[in-house]
Amino acid sequence: MDIPAQPETSVVRPETGKAGLNLFFNNSSNRARKMLWALAVLVLATGVGLVAARWYWTHRFDSLIATSAQQHNLDPALVKAIIYEESYFSPAAHSPQNAIGLMQVTPVVAQQWVEATRSRSLSDAVATIPSKAPRQQELSFEEMFSDPAVSLHVGCWYLQSLFSRYRDGADPLAFSLAAYNAGPTNVDRWVPGTDRVRISREEFITRIDFPATRSYVQKIIQRYDGYKRTGEIGAQ
Repeated sequence: MDIPAQPETSVVRPETGKAGLNLFFNNSSNRARKMLWALAVLVLATGVGLVAARWYWTHRFDSLIATSAQQHNLDPALVKAIIYEESYFSPAAHSPQNAIGLMQVTPVVAQQWVEATRSRSLSDAVATIPSKAPRQQELSFEEMFSDPAVSLHVGCWYLQSLFSRYRDGADPLAFSLAAYNAGPTNVDRWVPGTDRVRISREEFITRIDFPATRSYVQKIIQRYDGYKRTGEIGAQ
């Protein structure tokens, strides 16, 4: 009796199966490494892009800040520290108190500036700013002070007027910053009479009963000191 031939079957040798598994895992490992490298490059590129974008945002007005500050005998580093806190370099910044622009100028301060320049209107006063030609049409307060040059010029004018007001005090910087944020009336309340010529900065700051103003003064002085240490924007 003939025994039918058995079909040949392929036999996977142990060595061959092991090599196949090694090849599979090696290929998978290579793909994983490539994906990790690609992810690392993407993260690095994103980080570099964010750093570059932040640098541009915080330095794009440096030249204008320096010019306006020097015109009003102020340290550009101080002006920049104030802008950082007031608007974080956004010309379109608009507060609930209707303060506008880089230095958050209010309508009250703008009116004081118009009177100080002996101008008939805000538009006439703006035309006195160096490099600002008279406009053919009247702009709104918001439109005018969204212009970085205008906001800087008037903000620096007001800051210098505060320094003049407190120049004989024990700490003109802290007094002026507090007045810029909360108004001179409140500063006069916190340091009345002879206290103004002998109070320490620490004592003055503890007397500020507006937490937001207290934090504002401390943050700007701290940032200003940092700018001076690093030579930011030609600190004086």
